[in-house]
Amino acid sequence: MTTTPTRTDTCSVSLARTAGGRVRVTGGGGPFRVMSLGVDDRSARVALVPTRALLLAGDVVEVQCQVADGLSLHLQETSGTVAYDMRGGSASWSFAAQVGEGARLVLDSLPWVSAAGSRVTRSMSVSLSSAATLLARETLVLGRSNEPPGDLVSRTTITREGRPVVVEELRSLHLVPHRILDSVLALGDERHLPESGPSPLRLETGDRLWRRLGGEAHETAAVLDPVWTALALARG
Repeated sequence: MTTTPTRTDTCSVSLARTAGGRVRVTGGGGPFRVMSLGVDDRSARVALVPTRALLLAGDVVEVQCQVADGLSLHLQETSGTVAYDMRGGSASWSFAAQVGEGARLVLDSLPWVSAAGSRVTRSMSVSLSSAATLLARETLVLGRSNEPPGDLVSRTTITREGRPVVVEELRSLHLVPHRILDSVLALGDERHLPESGPSPLRLETGDRLWRRLGGEAHETAAVLDPVWTALALARG
């Protein structure tokens, strides 16, 4: 039996106020460079720039994020992630965040590709305070063009004041023959959207989830991009 060597890479991103009241972004480490794209008196836009190829056999990638009370962080990826053929190995990817009282976190993700031969456990865990907001875009691509999907297990756990809001486990095996699962999640955000747009799934909490299955990413994006733009690019 072959054991895949592992390497744990942890990247941290934090948005907080200094003792003097200024908004400050701190972060770095792991396989990303944390680039501040803009900061004002209550918000920041930050890019995660990969510094090496992701995701390879043996990778254990962790991203940890904190948003202090009353602040807004827009965290965006600059490139999608491809889980490459791992030739019998495996990898993991996790994102964990704490969002403070009255704070807002926008997760502006690019497509995640599960290539044939990859085996990945992917998880997202977010802890929201009572009046926090979370907006998240996620596009899972199951296999590159003309190839089968890899073995992907994607788990999501989101709580508000310790109570579950979203608990989900998705497996690539259960989504075939569809190649694309595209989602927009809005928690704590009740802004009105045009009635001509797609209808969301209402969660038990009253929060909203828009989701589309498809064969090509551009097909699902044509439906959900307007929703994402209206929610994430507007001032919350």
